[in-house]
Amino acid sequence: MDGPLSRAGRLMRWFVRPFAGQEPSFYRAVTACFLASGLFWQMNALNKTYTTRLDYPLRWHYDTAHYVPLRPLPQSLPVTVTGRGWRLLRANMGWGARPAELRPVPLPGTRYLPAAMWKRGLQSALEGLQVNEWAGDTLRLTFDRYVTRELRLALSPASLDSAPFYKAQFKPSSVVFRGPSTLVAQLPDPYPVVVGKTAEVEAGTEVEVAVAAPAMVRPSVGEVQVRLEPRTARRPPRSPSKR
Repeated sequence: MDGPLSRAGRLMRWFVRPFAGQEPSFYRAVTACFLASGLFWQMNALNKTYTTRLDYPLRWHYDTAHYVPLRPLPQSLPVTVTGRGWRLLRANMGWGARPAELRPVPLPGTRYLPAAMWKRGLQSALEGLQVNEWAGDTLRLTFDRYVTRELRLALSPASLDSAPFYKAQFKPSSVVFRGPSTLVAQLPDPYPVVVGKTAEVEAGTEVEVAVAAPAMVRPSVGEVQVRLEPRTARRPPRSPSKR
């Protein structure tokens, strides 16, 4: 009795036998028929209606000169939509799809973008598709106002091994910091600058030191010049002489 492999081999030879020994034009015609039938099947499938889930891109519009989001704004929202295969394919591949335009009011503190506003933006961008399910009812946004603050510079005693024995001259002597008001207000005054170990810095010479700042806060300069000078020891006051 023939096994499954033997029967499969005979079936394959039966299928291939009519194509053996034919002219090259015959094979080109067969290939064209297969391609045409595949294309016809694909076009027929794309004309049908489907339901799928999309991560649709968003585009935010707000006053970026005066306000900053304290948490990253979402770049897309998951939605479930129904539509023709052609439109779903374009939306999935991003062909000609425009992001949903959202325009929040960036007041300081935690705010919620009303559902009607962001749903309207999504529905306008998803023209020709029916939205069945949204990601949620609200979008939580946290904005803060941009502020600037000028701070004097000083040595950082926590990271300098002999800071009490040195005095420093900075060029520039102060730096302007710009960022969210809640973060800028917490910066210490004077602002500490890390120079390193004094053993590696020769007294009387100038070195360039980076000005480190918290995330989302930008200093007006990235580096400052520091000149270290030894502090002169103070002599104890003389006691009055006895006569």
